[in-house]
Amino acid sequence: MRAVEIVSVVAFLFLLALCFAQLAVPSWFIPVALLSGWLAADLFSGLVHWALDSFGSVRTPLLGPAFIRPFREHHADPAGMTRHDFIEVNGASCLGCLPLLIGIQVFETNPLLHAVIACTALGVLLTNQCHKWAHSEEPPSGARFFQKLGLVLSAEEHIKHHTPPFNTHFCTASGWLNRPFNALLRLGR
Repeated sequence: MRAVEIVSVVAFLFLLALCFAQLAVPSWFIPVALLSGWLAADLFSGLVHWALDSFGSVRTPLLGPAFIRPFREHHADPAGMTRHDFIEVNGASCLGCLPLLIGIQVFETNPLLHAVIACTALGVLLTNQCHKWAHSEEPPSGARFFQKLGLVLSAEEHIKHHTPPFNTHFCTASGWLNRPFNALLRLGR
């Protein structure tokens, strides 16, 4: 799995750099794309986190050992991810974004959509890193600054997810979408 994670991170960074190099949008749209991408990343993180916590098992073919197991083990050892390196923390996120990044290279897209997808991919890359910082006893000073501003997931916001039965607060980029996502989950119960 380590080799897949390394290849995914390298391919992701190459494709993301290519996407940003190809941006052809007015400068006023960059903040819109960044905000849209960050919201989409928060939503995707919540959907994936919820799905992997809720469905299948560690024995589910293909997905179980590679994706479901780490999510389930994370509840038993929430700080475990703080002992992992960049590749292990972010490899799966990079792998998950490759279809998006390849898609905007292969298919002609509207320049505004191209920018939003590129910013979403960047946000997805940062999602697990933000999740790791929310579990870190001493996150880097830049991360603490953004946590205090409420731009990235804080420990105070994320600890709500680690309260049994672990069925709320799944969004791990900024946590901005936790309240609406929790409301939707309550409707479905």
